[in-house]
Amino acid sequence: MWHRRGAQIKRCPGCGVLFVVKRPTEHQTARLYDEGVLLGETPEFSAEAGDSVPEWKRREQFYFLDRMERLGIHNGRLLDVGCFAGTFLKHARQRGFDVTGVEPFGNAYRYVSEVLRLPVVHGTLPSASFPAAHFSVVSLLDVIEHVPDPVDELREVLRILRQGGAVVISTPNAAGLLQQVLKIKRQMFRQEWCPIDDVPWHLWGFTRGSLALCVERAGFMVKEISWLEPSPLSTNEGAGASSLKSLGLRVVAGLSKQFRMSDRMALIATKL
Repeated sequence: MWHRRGAQIKRCPGCGVLFVVKRPTEHQTARLYDEGVLLGETPEFSAEAGDSVPEWKRREQFYFLDRMERLGIHNGRLLDVGCFAGTFLKHARQRGFDVTGVEPFGNAYRYVSEVLRLPVVHGTLPSASFPAAHFSVVSLLDVIEHVPDPVDELREVLRILRQGGAVVISTPNAAGLLQQVLKIKRQMFRQEWCPIDDVPWHLWGFTRGSLALCVERAGFMVKEISWLEPSPLSTNEGAGASSLKSLGLRVVAGLSKQFRMSDRMALIATKL
């Protein structure tokens, strides 16, 4: 058991998934996201900022769309759960998809709806109540670690996907090289360490194996699990309290790519 910011974190003895013991309900989570409480710094949304997509994110999202094409999914309805500023929606629409988003954060929802003028539902996936077998693709990009119950969320995804449709998931890898190095370093200096980053922002921590088990338990067939750009070079670029620490994180990130132990991963699965 670990403790972080007043929360208890345990590991499931059956599947190995890491989880925060006392998690907020779906209603509580939706309210906290709507108000921006869990986001820390409140991001600003503007048409100019929306056009400046980091290159790592552009490559990553194009990679997901390329994988859909290889599965034979070239168009149809695509739902992006937790669409935030709508970047993936825009890229998917350029590829010919009929896109829809779901976003609990009020400011992001209004930006996608009013500025980008893309169809988006304000709330969570369960509250949106989409019809069964409605979508060809559902994406949860850096979302599954935030939801109250990942298997329930995935079962809802399964319900709204058509037969042969695909789900795309990206999430941190709790067994990445970066986590292993940080664990050793903090144990040496008797510092607090937790295998889940950003509690209570993150409620779950997955490895390749535990993520695959959750997806299969929800009823999907896993097609592939791949490594993504490590967080010091992508989602947490510039991390480190000093230039020396930042350099150290980037060095470990580079090694994690060589050893195929990135702290970020993606899974693609299909509905039979």
